[in-house]
Amino acid sequence: MRFRTTILLLLVLAGLGAYVYFIEYPQAERDVKKKTLFEFKADDATEVTLAYADAKIVLKKSGSEWRITDPLDVPADETTVKNLVSAVADCEVKRELTDPSSDLSQYGLDKPFATVTVKLGGKELPAVLVGKNAPVGFSTYIRRADDKKIVLTSSAFRSGMEKKVKDLRDKTIVNFADTDVQRLAITAADKDLRLAQKGDTWSIEQPAAFAADGSTVRSFLSTLRSLRAVDFPDDNPSDLALYGLDSPRLTITLYIGKDNAEKRILIGKENDKKEIFVQGSGRPTIYTVSEWVYRDLNKSLGDFRDKTVLAFDRDKATAVDLHRQDGGHVRLVQGKDKKWSIEGGDGKPLETAISQYVSDLHDLKGHEIIADSPADLAPFGLDRPLLKITVLGEDGKPTGTALLGAREAAGKREYTGMAEGGPTVFLVRDYLFTRLDKQAKDFVEKPTPTPGGAATPAANGDTAEEDEPLNEMLDEGEALGEQD
Repeated sequence: MRFRTTILLLLVLAGLGAYVYFIEYPQAERDVKKKTLFEFKADDATEVTLAYADAKIVLKKSGSEWRITDPLDVPADETTVKNLVSAVADCEVKRELTDPSSDLSQYGLDKPFATVTVKLGGKELPAVLVGKNAPVGFSTYIRRADDKKIVLTSSAFRSGMEKKVKDLRDKTIVNFADTDVQRLAITAADKDLRLAQKGDTWSIEQPAAFAADGSTVRSFLSTLRSLRAVDFPDDNPSDLALYGLDSPRLTITLYIGKDNAEKRILIGKENDKKEIFVQGSGRPTIYTVSEWVYRDLNKSLGDFRDKTVLAFDRDKATAVDLHRQDGGHVRLVQGKDKKWSIEGGDGKPLETAISQYVSDLHDLKGHEIIADSPADLAPFGLDRPLLKITVLGEDGKPTGTALLGAREAAGKREYTGMAEGGPTVFLVRDYLFTRLDKQAKDFVEKPTPTPGGAATPAANGDTAEEDEPLNEMLDEGEALGEQD
């Protein structure tokens, strides 16, 4: 009897499960799915027309790329157009008016703010008439041209359809990959800089041969590549002097690929909005860009020069000798186990501090070049440096020495640095000098404080004498307790 009851219960449960899976669950999915004005995939759209009271914009897709074809023929901004099409494809019907007025002016649909038409290949969807915003609910009145029903959608739809030609245009001014740039030229009234890339290394060729700072060059190229137009004041200029482009403030030329194809950017004057006029080679169009562009691209020779004080291979450094002007000396040594220690030092070496010191020396850069091949190092405080730091390589021989000094300039103390025997003197930031201004005690573990105030070295163990003050206090406390 129990067995038969169990079978019946299982059958009932199976039936309920099948009902939920095949009936209730699909219905719930249909209920959750929002109702949209159309059913189509955004990627299937091939043409979009935006018609306003005083303008019309037509966009067409060729292959996978969108172009504006009316009122002018120019590339379109892919992301902006895709967002526009997606907004139409996903246009949600929040509510249908049950008893709409016959007076369409109440909804702004007698003279629509915008009429949006989408084509899917050879098929044209009914136009969408976009009216005004509803007084409450952050909604907009819309209607399909083939349907008299008036519906409400999100007010974001209306704002998404409010476009000008400049909003939809491709705002890219120059397009390239950093690895394809073989050479770079920057010219102005007061400069003529030439840089070249070989492998992953940049060098300065003009006005003289110097090592270039790779990160600065990459940052410069990134700024150039990310240029985006704010506006398009003139597509067919007749007088470049109006924009300061007949004699540009700055001309940047990229030489791309094996054939050294040229891409040139001309930087002109400002308009009354503090925007900069720009023109790219191969296109007559005049763009405006944000005011920071000129500041970030107007680099000097000093900006591009490599300001590394001492170049060495950190992984091959086996020892560091630090000599201080006050007579102090520290020798840091790396063993075969790749662990650092202090030669002849007392206490347990603080390996993290030593490793960080070597890294700080490796990464040390000046922030300004103040002399090349000076005849006398005394004015820079480098004839008797505050710090003299020598790095030794795998063969135990010195690979280079950094000299760090100080000078008084304009009533303040400035720190200087250079590689011993090198040609260039740099100014060094105060905090960078402080990181290297160390003594032997800075490279050993500090004793661990005890409750009694005495310091107990973790590596040396405790002593009875160090605990005596604490023990005496405890004894006195116990005696007072007994008296009470």
